[in-house]
Amino acid sequence: MAVKLSMPVLEQISAGLIQVSQRQGQLYPYPHNLQSGYDRVVLSFLLSEETEQVPSNLPEFYQHWCERPFGEWGVEVDAEVDLDNTLLFLGEPTELAIELAEAFGGSVLSQEQSRVASALLQRCRSHSQGVQLYTKFRRFIIEHPVLSDQEFLEAKGLFGLGVGLADLLEECYEPAPSCYQWQENFYACPYCHALTSVAYEQVIANPDCNRCPLGRRLKRKIKLPQAVLKLRRGIERFWFYPGRAEVRLYERFMELGLEVELYPSCDCYDLRVTFSDGEVWAIDLKDYSNPYLLVKRLGDEPIPCTPPWDLAYIVVPNERKRDRPAYLKELKTRWRWPNIKPMFDDAIFALAKKKVGFPFEETPQTKKGKEGRA
Repeated sequence: MAVKLSMPVLEQISAGLIQVSQRQGQLYPYPHNLQSGYDRVVLSFLLSEETEQVPSNLPEFYQHWCERPFGEWGVEVDAEVDLDNTLLFLGEPTELAIELAEAFGGSVLSQEQSRVASALLQRCRSHSQGVQLYTKFRRFIIEHPVLSDQEFLEAKGLFGLGVGLADLLEECYEPAPSCYQWQENFYACPYCHALTSVAYEQVIANPDCNRCPLGRRLKRKIKLPQAVLKLRRGIERFWFYPGRAEVRLYERFMELGLEVELYPSCDCYDLRVTFSDGEVWAIDLKDYSNPYLLVKRLGDEPIPCTPPWDLAYIVVPNERKRDRPAYLKELKTRWRWPNIKPMFDDAIFALAKKKVGFPFEETPQTKKGKEGRA
């Protein structure tokens, strides 16, 4: 009888893996979710009488199994999960693990981001220039995944007196650990500009950067100062990476001469686009590697009715087509919001361009989208 692992088991394991990562990889004492998830894996093997394959202990499961693709576990998992996926990459939770942990009921990473977001909203809503201040702070995070010590001091001054957000800036950044150094230097990714990872005695693509395949060696890289600060993982995962696509789309709409609000009413949704005929589009960008987990995360009202809009879209970065060509098709199989359409960012831009009346011309972005962005 085949060993089957349900999605809730993978979700609970992932929640435990996130807890370990927040303790800099310190496994013991074992997080409750990781222990319980491991116990359920062992039980599944015992019930199927496949006892010779069962992981002998939790450290072995953590260090070896979670770094291996599901296809090598000798188990059946939900068809929604790619068998090539892993839960850990070089000891760090993968995008899938983070998304599974969110589906389980949240993780310490999302709690980290939510705590800062709540404080930011509270302060901005009581400020006379709150909406502008909120957007300014979010854009700063998106445009500065790493900072030198001097840049950080200047940023604290920028968001300090009269604004009162300097302490929130401190909650967004942390000193870059020495494990990110290669030959005693820090480097940034030339594509996402976040701090690079180091493995196999070389600089590799950041695990969350969807521009390059996981673990690819970077031939080009940006040398950074000797001492730098990096975004905390929760801020990086839930603000920085999706934010890059949000700002990119915002700027492209602006180039069409449209009226565009970034994070209207302090982030009710991501973009509010107004056309010359008065029609308003509400756009919320979601950057999930797994379309099914994205649907699970959207809730009953993916896009609030205020500020008011005529058409609404959930938009996914075009890069997601590279690793999952059927992404949009899979997303639509579970879609349950008839008044909101799912779409890739290159398609929403082409739709806006057509409405404005621009003749369609292929841009580097749309060409790369068709090629799946190798």
